[in-house]
Amino acid sequence: MDAILTVQDLFTLILFLLGIGALIYLVLVLSKINKLVGYVKDMADANSKEIDTTIKQLPEISKNVNAITKETKEAIETLRPDISEVVHNVNSITDKVEGITSVINDTTHKVGDTVDIVSDSISETAETLQLNARNITEYIAIIREIIETIRNYLQKK
Repeated sequence: MDAILTVQDLFTLILFLLGIGALIYLVLVLSKINKLVGYVKDMADANSKEIDTTIKQLPEISKNVNAITKETKEAIETLRPDISEVVHNVNSITDKVEGITSVINDTTHKVGDTVDIVSDSISETAETLQLNARNITEYIAIIREIIETIRNYLQKK
């Protein structure tokens, strides 16, 4: 038995096989979708009371949300000038604190300079006193020598 298979017949066979594969895949997808729909139906049946309660409360929840939104908007509109004033006050306080910090910084530098000048003056005064003390002891020693010399001279006469 010899059968001749043309290219057209081969392509037709391949297309039929692809069609059969696609149909099998479609059946599997539809089967999974059916299971998923069944699961959703079971969940809806099991929670039907809760779903009904939630649906019944939706208008009240919506009213509460609207009321809260309105009150929040009014509160924000009421507080907006106060918030602007608070921001202005905070900026003013910040400027004043910066000024005080600058004054304190300048004062600290002046105090540091004054302490340096005073310590230099005290140091110079101490050195001068030390030199004067040496000079006084030298003067006393010279006066003592002069007195000793005069005494010796008077004793000899």
